[in-house]
Amino acid sequence: MKARTAILLVVAIPIVAVLVATPACDLLTRVFGPPDVKLSEQYQKNQDGATFDHSRLDAVLHDYVTEDGWVDYARLAKDPGQLDAYIAEIGNADWDALDRDEKFALLINAYNAFTLRLILDHWPLASIRDIPSAKRWSDQRWRVGKLTVSLESLEHEYLRKRFKDPRMHFAINCASVGCPPLRTEAYTGEKLETQLQAQVLRVHHSPTRWFQLQKSKVRLTQIYRWFGGDFKQVAGSVLAFAARFSPELALRMQQDHPPRIEWLAYDWSINSIESKARKR
Repeated sequence: MKARTAILLVVAIPIVAVLVATPACDLLTRVFGPPDVKLSEQYQKNQDGATFDHSRLDAVLHDYVTEDGWVDYARLAKDPGQLDAYIAEIGNADWDALDRDEKFALLINAYNAFTLRLILDHWPLASIRDIPSAKRWSDQRWRVGKLTVSLESLEHEYLRKRFKDPRMHFAINCASVGCPPLRTEAYTGEKLETQLQAQVLRVHHSPTRWFQLQKSKVRLTQIYRWFGGDFKQVAGSVLAFAARFSPELALRMQQDHPPRIEWLAYDWSINSIESKARKR
């Protein structure tokens, strides 16, 4: 018994030390947050490569998503044919034939389409977190060509590990009000750079639910905290990355007056048009 107690103490002491040394605001991220990942580019661009047709998802987003990013799930649930057909097409995609931008656009769209389908499978609901955890982000039920993925593996293993572009975090949507909004169009390999840049600028157009620049502080979406390592890998710091999309923040950084960071509360309520009506 004494030996077991000694072993437990040896294990527990460093854990307690980490917890004590960790600021409270970062504790949950350290314990329960997304995994740290080394971003890398694993695919080549090839303008002569194959393309993937995203027109079905384009139609769904145009018909059921408002200009400010709210989703009419109730109406989509009554007629999900286009969405289901698009998800079937993703499962038949010739993954190897696609170049870097086509793959990137396909994975972003796949994440968003799968999430829409997941919500419809459990509609109505108040939050994606009301779905049982085994059926939510870790469920290995989705097909992308020859790949079988969960939403978690799609994000962490394929998007983050294979593309060195944290703008992805503002393009994929977790069906929550706190998540950056869906666009009313699908991403495409041809327009990907323009679309990603416009999407991130949209999120950083102050004031928004994701970015608020004030006199002595900047209030940022929790996405910057959860995935801080990703932004640091490409820009050196979270603030430096955000400043790429906010001229006023960039000016303060150049003047050596960086504002302190505060984290905006993350709203996990469903990003439905009903939620929009309630939040007015």
